[in-house]
Amino acid sequence: MLSVNHDRFDEHAFMVRYAEMEGVGAYRNPAGKRYAVCVIHAFDLIAIVLYLRERGGSVLLMHDATPFQSAVETARKADCACLIYGRWNEALELGGASDYEPSILQYSSGTSRAPTLIARSWGQVATEIEHYNHLFRQEGGIQPIILVPVSHSFGLIAGTLASMARGEEPAVIQHKNPKFALQAIRGRTRSLVYTVPFLFGILDAMAQEEDRFHRMVISGSPPSDPLMDRMKFRAGEVWQQYGCTEAGCISLAKNPAGASDVGHSLGHLKVAIVPNEAEHASQGHGEIVVSIGNDTIRTRDLGMRNPRDGRLHVLGRLDDMINVSGLKVIPSEVESVLMRMPGIKESLVLRTAHKVAGEAVRAMVVAASEVEEKEVRAWCMAYLPPHKVPSVIDMVEQIPRTPAGKISRTHIERMER
Repeated sequence: MLSVNHDRFDEHAFMVRYAEMEGVGAYRNPAGKRYAVCVIHAFDLIAIVLYLRERGGSVLLMHDATPFQSAVETARKADCACLIYGRWNEALELGGASDYEPSILQYSSGTSRAPTLIARSWGQVATEIEHYNHLFRQEGGIQPIILVPVSHSFGLIAGTLASMARGEEPAVIQHKNPKFALQAIRGRTRSLVYTVPFLFGILDAMAQEEDRFHRMVISGSPPSDPLMDRMKFRAGEVWQQYGCTEAGCISLAKNPAGASDVGHSLGHLKVAIVPNEAEHASQGHGEIVVSIGNDTIRTRDLGMRNPRDGRLHVLGRLDDMINVSGLKVIPSEVESVLMRMPGIKESLVLRTAHKVAGEAVRAMVVAASEVEEKEVRAWCMAYLPPHKVPSVIDMVEQIPRTPAGKISRTHIERMER
């Protein structure tokens, strides 16, 4: 059914594990109960998810690096009946309620506000997988390679569960050395690689010129335009996935035209662009709002539709917009200009305080040693209007990321305050 690093786990291996779980008290009668799951091995996690899904239980996903006390606090806050920590058979019973709708549970990323517990029923997840798979061309012999954590919905639902629903056998790579992932890709001629832009950048730098990915799906955070060009060079087919914790996968773009292009929405969703300011309305920009049945989800993402082909473009977080004396600055606009400068490897644009303007633009830049801050400023002045030129430019060795490889502007701002 799947492999983890070098080890393969077939249907018999899952049946054996289910029988073992039935012998552990914490797993008996799971219907209506919530289980917080923070385990190290991907097979353990996937087996627990499948076991509880079939028996009416709910799963709260946690990153495997979560400290024990933090995991306990998070599980109690979510009213979980049990915390599975470390290994599948190490269970701490917490006494939570037993009348919840069977669901998959996640906390929102908290990149722009306090994390919120989100519950999506297993039925909703099944519908997402069905419509997600409609967008993929059926092609024999495809070998999915999951390079992202299966404790996140991208790795678990879009990567692992959707691949299994298509009748494919996913290979989950948990090895910490990127060379192992690169060897796994080289060993599969018809690979479908699930990754994030940051990790792809590492693999691309390590790869030989002739190394190719058959197909690739990226998500998590938008790549720079130069990195997107490298993806198209490496892969015969690139897909960019966009989603949120509340809705799951919202849209997919096959061979995106640029870093902001996320294509067309899944068939069970309705996606609207709702302007919240006159400036946004005049530019065709607005908040991306998703409707699933009777539920409406405000994503707090700024987006637009290409009037020629109707494809959705994500421009950034509304909460990340910078207000410079009443003029709005979208960080991705400035980042796009920065990434066109020779010698710049990575950039992040965020707000900073200004005594007169209230807010100003700040840039964090990872660049070659010969690139100086004054050169970066001159480049920006040549290609940006004055209010978008960063008033602060920090030359840094690396940009902070979450364990999932995502960038949280709000988290960086809070740390520095």
